[in-house]
Amino acid sequence: MESIDLIIKNIGELVTFNNGPLRKVTKENAGIISKAAIAIDKGKIIDYGDNNEILAKYSSKEILDAEGKLVTPGLIDAHTHLIYAGSREDELELKLLGYTYSQILERGGGIHRTIRMTQNASIEELVKKAEKIIDIMISGGTTTVEVKSGYAIDVYGEEKMLKAAWELEKKKNIRIIKTLLAHVVPKDFPGDRKKYVEYFTETIIPYIRKTNLATYFDVFCDKGAFSVEETRIMLSKAVKEGFKLRIHADQLAYIGCSKLGEEFNIDSMDHLDRMPPGNAEILARNGIAAVLLPTSMIAMRDFDVRPPIEEFRKKGVIMALGSDYNPNNQTPLVQTAMDLSTYLYGLTPLEALAAGTINSAYSLGIHEYVGSISKGKKADIVVWDVDNHNWIGYGWGFNKVRATILDGKIVFSKQ
Repeated sequence: MESIDLIIKNIGELVTFNNGPLRKVTKENAGIISKAAIAIDKGKIIDYGDNNEILAKYSSKEILDAEGKLVTPGLIDAHTHLIYAGSREDELELKLLGYTYSQILERGGGIHRTIRMTQNASIEELVKKAEKIIDIMISGGTTTVEVKSGYAIDVYGEEKMLKAAWELEKKKNIRIIKTLLAHVVPKDFPGDRKKYVEYFTETIIPYIRKTNLATYFDVFCDKGAFSVEETRIMLSKAVKEGFKLRIHADQLAYIGCSKLGEEFNIDSMDHLDRMPPGNAEILARNGIAAVLLPTSMIAMRDFDVRPPIEEFRKKGVIMALGSDYNPNNQTPLVQTAMDLSTYLYGLTPLEALAAGTINSAYSLGIHEYVGSISKGKKADIVVWDVDNHNWIGYGWGFNKVRATILDGKIVFSKQ
């Protein structure tokens, strides 16, 4: 009998997604195993399968008893704005009084307000604020989180935010994918928007790439943010500098942002609330993940629009999910986004689970080593407090996670 670091036994339902990423999610291709166990050693999954067979092959001083509950890959949050200073809770009342997101932005609120507060904060202050949210994320099963910059005026502010993300990863038991974000033209920038686009393109992008602080480059391409042409200019520079790409697209209005998928090798397009159904073919043909953000729709009070989910299904678009945690949307759990996606977008529980695990891993370019229960992959795993995957969406508004495992170590446990 082989001695290993950790065994998870008595799993009632194990959802592996070992055939992912999945363009179409069904019970047949989800890799579901009943009465299972997982063998973990040196931070990786070395075996999984029938409970009795695994227990007969391996022994361990550390055994986690799932007690017949659901076990899945660790949850992966594909879209957050975790690093920032201050808060904007008073803006909720403005929205309830009828002010739109764009109107609040024009008044100097919204992102502009957060930029002013973040610009004046230290790295230590940014890390301290984010640590509390990271703890909530881990307790909710999140093992990997994408974190964007974008709340700064200049290169030093963007650098500061990304350094805070690196510091967070050192201090906390979570994996962080860092993204440089061109968010909006700051009101305090000394010059017009053309000069800011030039500054971001020629100064910020090459500097951040040289310092290797971020893997991805992202642009908020939308009405009131950056135009398609401005986005094209910045994406072109980012490609030359060696960044991987993702973009916010078609959230507030359709101005043609999602069509950029025909021109650039983009890993994900996020939001897509107002994307024309016909553009789903662009994502499907080019292997671009659609990162869905249902909690953002609620925070924006944008109840009359939806991403073209049926067209995504028809064309075989890989659908992922993110919490979109940010100063305007205080929802730190991708688990919440999974639950709400069943009601707001009509995703099945299994589609939502795939979107929050293997498909989100794909959207971040990390699916080769996380996102599924597969031999040789990192042991990022969630032990749930529910019996099976049909509880996704069915039970919500509370944390359904019993234990979170990162790199083979139990980093959260209710027991």
